[in-house]
Amino acid sequence: MSIVRNLALMGTSTAMRLGFGMLTFVVMARMLGPAQFGVVMLWLSVATLLALVANYGLTPYVLREIGATPERASLVMGEVLSAKLLLTLLVAVVALLGLPLLQADSRGVFLLLLGAQLADALTEFLNVGFRATNRFGQETRIALLAVLLQFAIVALLLLWRATPLAAASAFLASRVAVLFVTWLAQRRYFAELRPASPAAAWARIRTTRSYAVDFGLQSLLGQVDSVALNHFVGPAAVGLYQAGMRLFNGGAQAASVLANVFLPRAAAAAGASDQGASLRRESSRVQWAFVGFGLFFGLALCGLADPLVRLLFGLQYMALAAVLPWFGLLFFVRFFASSWGVLLTSAGAQRFRAAMNAVHWTLIALLSVLLVPALGLIGWLLCLIAGNAFLCVSYVWRGRQLSGAGWRQPALAMLALVGFVPFLQLPH
Repeated sequence: MSIVRNLALMGTSTAMRLGFGMLTFVVMARMLGPAQFGVVMLWLSVATLLALVANYGLTPYVLREIGATPERASLVMGEVLSAKLLLTLLVAVVALLGLPLLQADSRGVFLLLLGAQLADALTEFLNVGFRATNRFGQETRIALLAVLLQFAIVALLLLWRATPLAAASAFLASRVAVLFVTWLAQRRYFAELRPASPAAAWARIRTTRSYAVDFGLQSLLGQVDSVALNHFVGPAAVGLYQAGMRLFNGGAQAASVLANVFLPRAAAAAGASDQGASLRRESSRVQWAFVGFGLFFGLALCGLADPLVRLLFGLQYMALAAVLPWFGLLFFVRFFASSWGVLLTSAGAQRFRAAMNAVHWTLIALLSVLLVPALGLIGWLLCLIAGNAFLCVSYVWRGRQLSGAGWRQPALAMLALVGFVPFLQLPH
């Protein structure tokens, strides 16, 4: 029952973020249009890529450490907070030093969005404290206030002035407000939470390098895309693609729900002295949950492509309808890989995940030179699908070695791919 309750609470929290987060981007896309929306999303992607350094993969690390040793929760949270603040300062300094390299009209948008992403990184860290200590109900209540606050700020500022600078200002104001509310709420449960010494922060940064590499490589999806597409196709294509990614990322929030609930349990099962039986049992639950949702949401993007684009983004984005089924296929393939990725993290195989993610992005980079100039947005999605298919194969191979899991889930996932075929079309 605890699993069902936690999933329900975490799902409610994520659903609220998804709904109002999606609405926020829909308002932005409609009011700015594809070209200006593409400018905002391009610099948001650049800011997000820099903020990955501040994130550093510490979320799965905290979940795993507190799940395995709950008595060390306060110590782990304090050391990780110190590491986050040190990395945030580093990112801010680097950004300021590089500011003269940007065009004058882009500097303000970039700085505002970077500030928003750094604030969001600290908020996510504070939310992990709730999840790792089974306080999902508290996070759900905060999430409701946070998403309402964020939507109100963004919508009001864009109604006043629909420009990229106004959108960036709204993002920063909303993220800072959410961080403040989350910090006040978290202080109730971690009253003694304070940064550790710089030496402890540096030690934590060094010991979590494999988490940082794996997290950074995983998080490139949806961010490096904007840079690549802007180079090959232009900002209007970035706006179109990122409108599709809003739908994709909305569904992908389910991955964090499942991982946040199951990862601490799987980490504890990995340390059980029952010859791997507990790990196999927990892994099976994770895998079927990931694959089931991946198939459901992926096919929904295929079958509802036209009405979704027409309803949410309007006629100026209708070219996205032909591309959305490829997003659906990517969604399913990525969720299948994630189902085995959680198993690898819980079993301590983070270095293997990091290495495979590096190969996966190398493969995508090589394919993009050939496919994106020829096929545009669909070409980029084909590159991503191929890269994630490689992750599926490598994760299954290593995951079966660690857990002794069977072939039923991979076999049924392969059969499910047939359901996507009728919806996929290449550009003429």
